[in-house]
Amino acid sequence: MAQDRHRPLRNGAARTRARLLEAAAEVFAEQGYAGASVDEIAGAAGVSVGSIYSRFGSKQELFEALMSEHLARDVARVRDGMAVGLAEGVSTPDDILHEAAGSRRRTLLDAETWVSAMRTPALRRALVEYEAAARHETSRTFAEQRGHIGVDIGMSDEEFATVVMALYQGLLRQVRLDPDVVAPDLLSRVLMALVRGLAADTGDAAPRDR
Repeated sequence: MAQDRHRPLRNGAARTRARLLEAAAEVFAEQGYAGASVDEIAGAAGVSVGSIYSRFGSKQELFEALMSEHLARDVARVRDGMAVGLAEGVSTPDDILHEAAGSRRRTLLDAETWVSAMRTPALRRALVEYEAAARHETSRTFAEQRGHIGVDIGMSDEEFATVVMALYQGLLRQVRLDPDVVAPDLLSRVLMALVRGLAADTGDAAPRDR
């Protein structure tokens, strides 16, 4: 019974946090990290400035939370997609790529994240941690699938994850500049060709569908 009484409070806190992150995404995208003010973000979210400080501590921590939120959402989608198997799940990164490229807000936020990280040591450290987390999750997800299909690709799962992330970022930039250059399934086709090629180079069997 006591647990039920506390549930509306937890739900309300979760909604407030979601509103703050949504408002922060909009303000950071349009104003940039340096130009965005805590007052403006609070106003856009319809909450007090104190709500930001009580939940995130500072503008920087709010920005970092936004980065982590995007990572968690994308990782969850990839993991869910891969649950059905490598051949089918590898299309999920393609979907995420084209959705991110088609979002003006996400495009501006990604650019702002990079620029701010290069100018601000604390944000650079946060971005390093963000990228390390993304690489770890990519590596772990691929390792699970590689175990299912039973191949050796001649490099560590961490190295493969680094290559995958580089491909993703490069193609994402190309799609944002000129969508017609990149086919909707190009990333997934390249990844599967890479896995098959590396497996063949080691003399291992080609990947089998689960």
